[in-house]
Amino acid sequence: MCGIFGYSLAKPVSLKKTFNVLERLEVHQYPQELKPVGGYGAGVAILLNDGSISTEKVGKTNGSPVRQLAETVNAKFDEASVLLSHVRMPSPEFMKSAKFKETAQPYVAEPDPNSTIISIHNGKVENYKELRKKLSKEHVFESEKIQLVDSEVIPHYFAELLNESEDTDEALYKLFCVLQGSNAIAMLQIDEENTFLHLLHKGKTRGLTVWINERNEVIFSSRKEPLIGGFGKMLITGKFKEKISIPFKENAGLKLSYPISSK
Repeated sequence: MCGIFGYSLAKPVSLKKTFNVLERLEVHQYPQELKPVGGYGAGVAILLNDGSISTEKVGKTNGSPVRQLAETVNAKFDEASVLLSHVRMPSPEFMKSAKFKETAQPYVAEPDPNSTIISIHNGKVENYKELRKKLSKEHVFESEKIQLVDSEVIPHYFAELLNESEDTDEALYKLFCVLQGSNAIAMLQIDEENTFLHLLHKGKTRGLTVWINERNEVIFSSRKEPLIGGFGKMLITGKFKEKISIPFKENAGLKLSYPISSK
């Protein structure tokens, strides 16, 4: 099971601070856990001012995947206001694929030229093979060239549901219902008219903490401790309050959507 972290902010925050949180999340481990949250890959997706997405991913390395990722991303960007990030700890089924960046997250689905879905995921989609078979051949899976990873089914299946219903909330509810297993998911939905940040939680996962303020800025993470360690001052100065707190391995359901204003 992996770790997710991201935010939607009115003003950009330095990527140095962002990777500080991600590096803390990568090694975080409760006493009752057999393995840390990450260490077997990392990735980030940044929403740029023109509405496009920049993604960078790395597979398992000899050192910290987050540090290697930071070197690559910091050479291109200094800051971000909307971001999704992920640290990987694959289940045994996918462990052999860990060295390949194609099996790291985030994953991107582009059902048409005017629509993009980006997702990060912690957990296991138990019925991912069944869901993959229901999708048309038009859906191209990045991980499939190595080994189809359950997480990549999520943005593609959500895109298909949006195609069918044309109602975001209905499509999100259907996605929540159809996914089997324990899953924590964050997605960016971008089209010509709107941009949304979606958060889903179902079953028992690494956990999820969601912080918001009066300006509807949102910060979320699988773990509270790395978030406070790296973003603590910003949470205070930005007057953020914890809206959602789902502890490690607590059975909980959640479906939230936040509109993102045009930058």
